[in-house]
Amino acid sequence: MNLYEYQGREILKSFSIQVPDGMLAYSPEDAVRVAKILFKKTKKKSLVIKAQIHAGGRGKAGGIQIAKNLDEVYEKSKNILGKFLITPQTSKKGKLVKKILLSEDVYFSELSPPTEYYLSILLNRDIEKNMILYSREGGVNIEDISKKNPNQVYTEVIDPILGLQFFQTRKIGFNLGIYSNDFLKNFSFFLFSLYKSYINYDALLLEINPLIKTFDEKIVPVDVKIILDDNALFRHKKYNLIRDKDNDINTIEKEAIEAKLNFLKLKGNVGCMVNGAGLAMATMDMIKSCGGVPANFLDIGGSADQKRVETAFDLILKDKSVKTIFINIFGGIVRCDTVAEGIINSYSKINQNIEIPVVVRLQGTNEKIAKKLIKKSLLPIYSTDSLKEASYKIQEILHIK
Repeated sequence: MNLYEYQGREILKSFSIQVPDGMLAYSPEDAVRVAKILFKKTKKKSLVIKAQIHAGGRGKAGGIQIAKNLDEVYEKSKNILGKFLITPQTSKKGKLVKKILLSEDVYFSELSPPTEYYLSILLNRDIEKNMILYSREGGVNIEDISKKNPNQVYTEVIDPILGLQFFQTRKIGFNLGIYSNDFLKNFSFFLFSLYKSYINYDALLLEINPLIKTFDEKIVPVDVKIILDDNALFRHKKYNLIRDKDNDINTIEKEAIEAKLNFLKLKGNVGCMVNGAGLAMATMDMIKSCGGVPANFLDIGGSADQKRVETAFDLILKDKSVKTIFINIFGGIVRCDTVAEGIINSYSKINQNIEIPVVVRLQGTNEKIAKKLIKKSLLPIYSTDSLKEASYKIQEILHIK
C-alpha cells in the first residue's frame, strides 16, 4: 500500500523525527486559510504547495510550486487541484489531484543553501535482508544517479537479528561527507529512528529524497515516500480502513481485496485463474512459453466458494485486453465442481454477443462431475487434462503458430 507524502510525514513525526510544518488543503480557499496559519507559525516568506498523488516526478510536472503570498497560494493551488498530473511514473492519463500539502519552505536561506542527500530503506529480496541505499546526490532519481555516477550510490545491509548498528550509521555518515562529531551523532540517532519507523510499520520501502542538512546543522526529510506491506495491514488499522477509498489501486483490484482474492493486473492477453500461488506462477510461465502473455495474477485460495469463483471470473472478464482465459485448478479443499459452477454462472450472465473462449484444466476432487457440468453448459469452455493440451488450445485460440 502506497502512502501519501503527508501520511509518511505523520509516521516519521511519531518517531520524534523533525519534519517540515505542513497542512492539507482541498480547495484554493482552503489553501489560503491554511497558508495564513503556516505563514504566521513558520515566519517564513514562502510556502511550498505539493500535489498529493502516488507518483514521483511531481516537480517536473508542475505538481510542486513555491508561493510567496496569499494571492500566489490561491492561484497556484487552483492550477494544481482538480487537474490530472502526468509524471514519468503515471499513465498517459495521469493522476487526479484531490488534495495538496502546504509546507514550510526549508530552502529559505539563500546565503547558505542546504546540502541534499538521497536515502532509502528497502527490502532486498535477493538476500532476504533490509538495506539502506544512499547517495550524496539528493533531489535526483536514484536511477539517474546510478547511471551517471554509480560510484556515488552506496548500500548498507542490515542484519535481521542484530538490526542497525552504530558503526553502520557512522559509516553511512562518512560516505555522505558528514565528519562533524556532533552532527554525526545527531545523524546516527536520526537513522536509528528512521529504521525503527520502517520496521514498526512493516514497510517495504521508506524513501527520502531529498534529505537535507540545513545551515544550522539540522537533518530534515523534505519528501517522504513509504510503501507498506499489504500482508501486514491488519496491524495498522488506521491505514487499512482508508485503503479502498484513498489508495491508488484500480477499481478491479479494490473488488479483489473485498472478495479476499489475491489479484494483480498485468498487461497481457490471457486471463488466468488458479488456486495456489505456486501453481499460479507455473501457470503464468506456461502461458508465456506457449506464446501468450498473462493478463493477471489471480489466486482464488484454498477455501474459495462458488461466489468467490464467480467474482474472480467477473474480474478477469472486465479486462478488455483478455482474448482467452485459462483456469488451472487442483481440486483439494476447493472442489472442482464448485469452480465449474462458478464459471458457468458468471459466463451465463455475460452479454451473449461477447464470446471469450475459456480453457479449463480441473484435476482433483469431483473433477468428473465438473467436466460433465462444463460439457452440459454448451458454453465456449474447453476442458483439458494436461498443461500441454491446454497450451495447444491457447495457441489455437490466439492463432499462434
